[in-house]
Amino acid sequence: MPLDLLSVKQQSAQIAASAPQEQQRVQALRSKANELLAEHADKGAELRAKVELAAQLDSWLRAAKPTGEALTARFALPPAPGSLMVIAADGSQIHPDRHAALNFYLVNLGAILMRTHSGQAPVQRVQSSLHYAEYSATGSVTQEQVGLERDTNERIFLASLAAETHDLPVLALTDGPLELWGSRSQDPQEQQSYLSALEKYKTALQALHGAKAITAGYVDKPRADLVVRALEISATPQEQLGDARKLRYLRGVTDVDLFAFLAPGERSAIFAHQNHLSARYEGALALHFFYLNVGDERQSNLARIEMPAWVATDRGMLDMLHAALVEQCRLMASRPYPYALHRAHEIAVVTRAEKDEVTNMLQRALEADGVHTGDISHKQALKDLPGRGRTK
Repeated sequence: MPLDLLSVKQQSAQIAASAPQEQQRVQALRSKANELLAEHADKGAELRAKVELAAQLDSWLRAAKPTGEALTARFALPPAPGSLMVIAADGSQIHPDRHAALNFYLVNLGAILMRTHSGQAPVQRVQSSLHYAEYSATGSVTQEQVGLERDTNERIFLASLAAETHDLPVLALTDGPLELWGSRSQDPQEQQSYLSALEKYKTALQALHGAKAITAGYVDKPRADLVVRALEISATPQEQLGDARKLRYLRGVTDVDLFAFLAPGERSAIFAHQNHLSARYEGALALHFFYLNVGDERQSNLARIEMPAWVATDRGMLDMLHAALVEQCRLMASRPYPYALHRAHEIAVVTRAEKDEVTNMLQRALEADGVHTGDISHKQALKDLPGRGRTK
């Protein structure tokens, strides 16, 4: 059945008609949020204590915690860094597909190593891992479990590459948050699988720490409201702190709205993470973040930069990270995003043609050993008929 464009057009008109009123509502909340930010600019210790108290009452609370810098502080772009080894890693995957003839998945990692200001061409690295007919403790491997393996192995890959560099400071980057997110399932075996992956992930972080690497996660177009949540907690009466996660006075406001005052090249104050996973990252691994305007005078562009405590508390590393990220983003001109991460993604991505080649290669290998590989599902066969293409 074709898309009901008439209905969609009517709904679009309804959305457009209500948009101005919604914009006014959110703008009023933004103004309130900025007032709270200014009010608490020099009350970071007080705000941190209240966030921590709320977290004691509700361990699933997610918010930011001030770390000592004024909440409204803005830090100018440091001088351009000298030569660095910038290492960026990214991953992609072929998910297991129950409709396919073969039960397999593949995790592909790509990395780029750049000696900045050297005139040398970047070096590419690839690591591909194929898994056939594998099952987890609770059944067939899921897309979520493949994602967990990819994210864990990205950090392990970075640590191994960083260990190869001894003559330059190392900046090790991945796309997205530094936290390793696992299954939301309460199944004990699923949780144990996540904890096992987390230990490997933390070991890789510790190896990066040992190598004195400046490691960070880059979040493009962030939609988080971690600082906003802290400000909501500041306005929550003491006796209601246990319900702080449900009391959303500023719903619709994001951290980007708060830090719109950052000029091109400037970073915000540093904040620590407060959530149910925070306790798993202790000491030098404790996770922090700041906001960075990687745009220019024509267009502001804020990114969230996540880093462990060993970077957040070392001003030299922090300034090098700050300056290097702005330099990387400026290489991409009107689409500011770290050049090295862009290249790592290009290396890691698995195309449809490559997926078909892997499938055919594995099928030929299995059949050569007398293994029957089965057929695709009838549903998939019908979807593959000429003229039956769809967006998903």
